[in-house]
Formats: sequence, C-alpha cells, structure tokens
Amino acid sequence: MTADLSALDIERRLTAIEAALPTFATKADVHSLRAELKAEFGELKAELHAREARLIKWIAGLVVAGAAAAAGVAIAVNQVLAAGVGG
Repeated sequence: MTADLSALDIERRLTAIEAALPTFATKADVHSLRAELKAEFGELKAELHAREARLIKWIAGLVVAGAAAAAGVAIAVNQVLAAGVGG
C-alpha cells in the first residue's frame, strides 16, 4: 500500500510540474523581453528629452519676457522721476 501511495504522490507531483512547465521562460523569451524593454526605455528617454527641451525653451522665453518687462518698467519709472524732478 505504501508503494501505491508513493506512486500516487509521484504522479501528483509530476502532474503539477507538467502544469507549471509552460509558464517557465526560456532563454530566448528572456532575450526577447530584454529587447522589448530596451526599446521601450529608448522611446521613453527620447520623449523625456523632448519634453525637457520644450520646458527649457518655455522657461527661457519667460525669463526674456520678464527681463523685458522689468526693463520697460525701469525706463518708465526713470522717465516719470526725471519729469517730476525737472518740472
């Protein structure tokens, strides 16, 4: 009877292993997944660089506009002060 139980146990274990085998990755699967991930990371990196460039341009534009506005205000204040002193 022990031999039958152990044979039954072996059969159950073998069935479990056979059921799990299709889920195991092969070396080719791993290489394929790595290639896909590498391509996705490359695309993500390119997208991040493009966004960074747009952000830098936007910030530079704001700095230039702010400097121009500050210069305009300074010139206007200077003219008002000069007119007030001479008048």
